[in-house]
Order: sequence, then C-alpha cells, then structure tokens
Amino acid sequence: MRFKSIPEPPPTVEAVATAQQAVPLVPTSESDSLGRLIDRTDETMISDQEEALRWLTFLRALGLVDRTPSGYRRHPNAPTASELVDRLVDGVYGARELYTTLDAVDTPVSVEELINQEAVDLPTWERHHHTDHEQVHRKRHRRLVDWFVLCGAVERTPEGY
Repeated sequence: MRFKSIPEPPPTVEAVATAQQAVPLVPTSESDSLGRLIDRTDETMISDQEEALRWLTFLRALGLVDRTPSGYRRHPNAPTASELVDRLVDGVYGARELYTTLDAVDTPVSVEELINQEAVDLPTWERHHHTDHEQVHRKRHRRLVDWFVLCGAVERTPEGY
C-alpha cells in the first residue's frame, strides 16, 4: 500500500529522524503520538494537529512507524538519505513514477513539465474532493521533488530539476 500524505520537507534529513524519535517504541494512542510530534519537533516543522497527522501518516509510508492494535510505535533505526529515497519510492503514492520520470530526463525540467510527463494522476476521489485538484497535484509533485532534493537523489538548478 502506498500513502498520499507528503509533508513539506524539513531543512535536513536528520529532522526526519527527530520526528521518528518523537513516536515512542512502545505503542501509544494516535492523540499521544500527535502530541509528541508537536512537542518534540521544531515548531516550524510540526506546529499543529493537522501537520502532526500528516507526518504520522508519512512516517508510516516510509516504514518508520507502525500502527498496531495498541497504537503507534516507531522502528528503532533512523534511515539514511539514500534509504529515504527508496522508502519514498516504495511507500508514497506517485513517488515511484515521478522518480522514474526524473531519472529519464537528460536536461533539467520544471515541476510543470514533470507533471505533464508523469504517468500518475490524482485518484478519482481526489479529483472530486478538491475544488482545484490540479493545484493539489502540483503541490504534491513539488513536495516530492523537494524530498528527492533533500535526500540528494535529485539536483535543483536554476533551469529546473
């Protein structure tokens, strides 16, 4: 299963480990996990319940946190930047296709060009749920590309990615 939740990338890869470490090793409730994410991360990264829920879901997508019958728990090991790329590709909806598209281009491309080349569109539910589904699609793509840049898998240039 791949998840759609993709938060803004933090300033460093280490911030992902900080978010992961905020979730306990012993399962706890969703509300406790959300509170810990808010309390134990830089407030510019996770400042409210909505952003904390996005991060909790994203950490699940990366395989860094599990949801068990008893609640949420983290895995003990933090990933490296290259492991994060693999986890993004495997666990986040559209990341595999976007990464394949980026890997295939010979010259820098903009996010708009990537959207036009990429094979994955928003699911039907997303298209009907959002009034401006194209904006949601662009935002997700930009965030995914920025995550790839953060992990060192993609380079940002003045001409594009």
